[in-house]
Amino acid sequence: MHNNIPEHPLEVNLGFKKFKIIKKSLTRDGLDGCVDFSKNTLTIDPNQSLEDYKWTLLHEICHIGLHLFGLGDDDEMPLMSNEYLTTVTSNMIQMLAGLNTDLFKFIFN
Repeated sequence: MHNNIPEHPLEVNLGFKKFKIIKKSLTRDGLDGCVDFSKNTLTIDPNQSLEDYKWTLLHEICHIGLHLFGLGDDDEMPLMSNEYLTTVTSNMIQMLAGLNTDLFKFIFN
């Protein structure tokens, strides 16, 4: 079922480091995608519909971005307002979309 996913960039550029995107079945783990921060990898299961694949890819990229902005582990999350979270999220998306234009074109087209 790998054939239903068009080619796309296989890295997420943060400006100072990159995360490699690995397409691999995660069925055994019960996941559609995951990020390993110790290895700078984003693994995504290609055995999904194209729409689900794009959603999972964006979801995992958001994990990377939120971690970058200090909002990583649930037990380390500070109390924050909606305005603060919205500002961090919009800054994160603007930065990541600017550094990864072809990847974001794939996700949103």
